[in-house]
Amino acid sequence: MPEPDKPENSSVEATEMRRSTLQRKDRGELNQIAAALGAKPSSRARKDEIIQLIIDLTADGARITQPADADSSPDSDDGDPASSDGDDPAAGPSYETSATAGNGAQNEAGGNGAPANHRGAPRTPDRTEDEVDPANRRRRRRNRDRDRDRDDGWDGDPVAVSGRLDLRDEGYGFLRVDGCLPHRNDAYVPVKTIRQYGLRRGDHLTGTSRPANRAEKNPALLTLESINGGPAELSDRPVFENLTPIHAVRRLTLEQPEAVTARLIDLVAPVGVGQRVLVKGPRGCGATEVLTSIIGAIEANEPDIFVTGLFLDQRPEDITEVQRCVRHGDVAATSFDQSPEEHVQTAEMTVERVKRLVESGQNVALVLDSLTSLAQAYNATLSNAGRAYSGNVESGAVHMPKKLFGAGRNVSEGGSLTMVASIVSDGSSSLPGVLCDEFVGTANTEIGLDRWAAQLGLFPAIDVTACVSRDEERFVDADEVQALGALRLSFIGESDDRGPGTVVKALETALAKLESTTSNAELLG
Repeated sequence: MPEPDKPENSSVEATEMRRSTLQRKDRGELNQIAAALGAKPSSRARKDEIIQLIIDLTADGARITQPADADSSPDSDDGDPASSDGDDPAAGPSYETSATAGNGAQNEAGGNGAPANHRGAPRTPDRTEDEVDPANRRRRRRNRDRDRDRDDGWDGDPVAVSGRLDLRDEGYGFLRVDGCLPHRNDAYVPVKTIRQYGLRRGDHLTGTSRPANRAEKNPALLTLESINGGPAELSDRPVFENLTPIHAVRRLTLEQPEAVTARLIDLVAPVGVGQRVLVKGPRGCGATEVLTSIIGAIEANEPDIFVTGLFLDQRPEDITEVQRCVRHGDVAATSFDQSPEEHVQTAEMTVERVKRLVESGQNVALVLDSLTSLAQAYNATLSNAGRAYSGNVESGAVHMPKKLFGAGRNVSEGGSLTMVASIVSDGSSSLPGVLCDEFVGTANTEIGLDRWAAQLGLFPAIDVTACVSRDEERFVDADEVQALGALRLSFIGESDDRGPGTVVKALETALAKLESTTSNAELLG
């Protein structure tokens, strides 16, 4: 008597048992099982699709085994911040290395590497050289994941994050949470978010992030709450390079009681808001001290101007002193033991940040020490191609500092960037000499420093005969311009000699008159 057919639901129950068994496996194990059965799932296939593929291949009841190397899948170490492959982050990252797939095939097919042939399942086609090359697979994975929103499937507690946006050439970026340099807690910002909100390098963002997955090195931005202190929305904000530069129309008041340096600069080289100021002198003439005095004067007299200090290649103890001096602004600094790439990164991020502030209509003063250190960093990071100057100097090492210094301007649409930078003036064919020659005529105001005065212990060691303010008549009253000219002549005297002795004598005369009066108005009479 023939055996009656089994109920149809028994087959369904077996299928469901296999499905529940497969659901407990991660994505990498499923890929290995599918490869052992003779099929290679697509890298974009979801976990459920891979499970259904395995069930179809094992419809005749083939046994599903655990690959021996399932727990030895190598983590991705290509340095890319992109997330794991696949549309289901909860399923875990997928690794498509040929070694892993090969080991899984051997375990499933009895060790000979031949895939099992179930119901005529097609054999895996021969892989091309492009598919076998791990570098090509990593490049394809990066290109896919940079455009993918990485918060899919995240159900944990978000973490508050804030910092400055640093963009990469590929379009994605990182939220620098600790200064301008890379940090392990920097949040990855996908291309989609950057394009959606029109984000730019140097924008200050706040939002929430999630921790990094197993195959990631950085957390990922989940939500964006504010951009530069305003709401996170796409706004038609201007572009810094398209703003209209104009001459300074307002004087930058530096004079302070008992602040000799600030009072002397106000007399021999008045500065306008939105000008480019160059402090020139040999090494060891106290340029850093002069810039620190200017920072203190601006913070005391100009509360509407946001001060940012940028000090490169400095001694660590000097960095501490500068940070203590700046009370309300920002300080970005690097020490001499850091790499040239870190100097360049810090400088570019700081300049981009102040540009974003000017775009929003703010008045900013950027104090940079020094352009020579920045040029040396660029000269060390650039390739050997394209050298155009004597002394083994890269053309880009001169152009890039000029580009950053040229950001100083007053704009008609509102806002300004007052750029005060120091530069080493000694040297001939070396980088300092070439750089100093290229900066001739780029500044509105020049403040000269004298080596002999510094060696004699006179501070500030300002060469009153070499200071010049080319546009002072635009922001200073005509009567005061004449009084300032007469006062400068009284410092120099009637001697036609402009030697070291005359410079020192003129400085001594100026310092004596400043000490005998309490304000510049009293000195001008």
